[in-house]
Amino acid sequence: MIRRNTWILLIVLVGLVGFAFYVKNQKAKTIAAATPTSGPVFVFNSSVGSPNNIKIEDSFANSVEVSRNTSGTWVLKTPKEVAADQGSVEAASTQVGALRILSDVQLGPDIVGLDKPSYIITITFSGNQTHKITVGSVTPIQDGYYVQLDAGKIQIVDKQGIDALVGLMTSPPYAATLTPAVSATPTSQPDTPTAEATLTPPATSATGTSTKSP
Repeated sequence: MIRRNTWILLIVLVGLVGFAFYVKNQKAKTIAAATPTSGPVFVFNSSVGSPNNIKIEDSFANSVEVSRNTSGTWVLKTPKEVAADQGSVEAASTQVGALRILSDVQLGPDIVGLDKPSYIITITFSGNQTHKITVGSVTPIQDGYYVQLDAGKIQIVDKQGIDALVGLMTSPPYAATLTPAVSATPTSQPDTPTAEATLTPPATSATGTSTKSP
């Protein structure tokens, strides 16, 4: 028969073993939480190529669209078919490849504004792939937007990148109109018209001069 003291020792021993496992597990979780992920995760990878066409639509049916022509120059297609400011469009195009995913979320589309999206961004790449980003509300801490890529899972994408693309709509990238320089016209002394006198020949007598007899 096992004595009472032995039972107490066994219970204490089991408690110590359990506590040791608990501490070890908590330590592992703490280390895992403090370890950063393998690196930033981007919406698009380099395999899709570079953007050739970007179209942005808002909830009021307004839109702006830019596209590369055959020579690789950016042009506006909507709201007007005119030349585009190359620097503005190229800066926005660069942001496409830098769109960073901050996290995935398990929320309904109606909660994060994706049932009635603020913007829809459609991008066609040089690799002939077309992708659509649906943009919902800004996150409570203002660090990103709730988005869906091709109607997939809901994610938070960094705000700076989305704002750069949406900026094409709020400020369409029209090419600057160059005002021709006004050249100074040399001032010349205007010619003073000279009044030409009209000389009236003296009136001649209709009859010749008579010769008086001496």
